[in-house]
Amino acid sequence: MDMLPKFPNFRPFTSEDISWYQDYYSKNSLYPYTDISPANIFAWLGMNNDLGACKINETVVLKYTNILDDNQINFIPLANHLTNNVVEILMTYLRENSLPLELHEVPSTICRELDQSKWSLVDDCAGFEYILDTSQQSELPGSDFSRQRRRVNYFERQHIDDKIEIEYKEIDDNVKTAFLHHLETMPLNSNEYSSTRNTAEPVAVRINLDCAQIFHKKALIIKINNSVVALAMVSPLDTETVAINHLKVDYSIQYIFQYTIYQLAKILKTEGIAKMNIEQDLGIEGLRAFKERLQPIIMLEKKIITPRHQ
Repeated sequence: MDMLPKFPNFRPFTSEDISWYQDYYSKNSLYPYTDISPANIFAWLGMNNDLGACKINETVVLKYTNILDDNQINFIPLANHLTNNVVEILMTYLRENSLPLELHEVPSTICRELDQSKWSLVDDCAGFEYILDTSQQSELPGSDFSRQRRRVNYFERQHIDDKIEIEYKEIDDNVKTAFLHHLETMPLNSNEYSSTRNTAEPVAVRINLDCAQIFHKKALIIKINNSVVALAMVSPLDTETVAINHLKVDYSIQYIFQYTIYQLAKILKTEGIAKMNIEQDLGIEGLRAFKERLQPIIMLEKKIITPRHQ
């Protein structure tokens, strides 16, 4: 980060920054947050092509247009732990430039030493990330997982005579073609939040496909009778955690989503991966309820920071 300009002078954050940023992400224990991870930062924070970085003392500050939040300009200070001085400098800049006095999507784990008599820390619920345990999801033990277990068992009974193929592989041209085909045929949701995602996610998918080989992303592909019915992109976060990006299924096939999560967990467990981050719900109630029913072991919280006395 030594080459970063001092705040408020941002420069573009590019692929050439990944090496030092990977070290910074690990050193500051920012894992397993996925949006700010080296493997995913360009897809979600950089989709407007204006992701920038600078530093305040030893703290990296990211600046980007949040397409999923009415195209608001957002600043995320990243350091463990975040200091009152850094937040004060950012708030002063926002005030002087007539911008909302808010910092969104700040990982809660770095906010613990902030003075809460000075700063209001509100849950940024739409940005919470869900962490699943691969052992639990692959074994579906006990009463807590009876709902999922019934659905997986039902799926397997319904397709006992079908040819089911499950591939877990590096992302090649065939995988890219399958994802791009899905983007062209995916059904759209008229819900306001879902509609925003309908616009943004195809951009994120294409960015992730473009950099898949750089970040060693893999894909899960499930076919029934030679037709692709489920796709998922998998990105490394740390030695025991991966992110599940852009999990896409054919919802006309009952319980295919539950079956895909189950198969993903089985594969990842055999590879020594203990946890999978299935990302945020963007405030979409149906998606939130569905992810909560998967019994996450951790909710990675994020905060909105504002001055307590404006």
